[in-house]
Amino acid sequence: MAIDLAAVKSYFAGLQDRIVGGLEQFDGGGRFRRDTWNRPEGGGGDTRVIEGGEFFERGGVAFSHVKGERLPPSASASSSRMMS
Repeated sequence: MAIDLAAVKSYFAGLQDRIVGGLEQFDGGGRFRRDTWNRPEGGGGDTRVIEGGEFFERGGVAFSHVKGERLPPSASASSSRMMS
């Protein structure tokens, strides 16, 4: 069974939108800033940050989708620690 990566990415991006919308509604005054970024090796992400809201002093909701030939050293290092 093949995984439709575009559908998975779309689902999680939509989930991020729903979470941000719900948190903004709950906060009642704060709005999230958006920072989108691209990774040269492939992929990118969307980071949303709220600061100085009515309820939230500071918070973030991030989504990233990255591609590459192998995991970065930082991901490999944490994986090996978790396995031991």
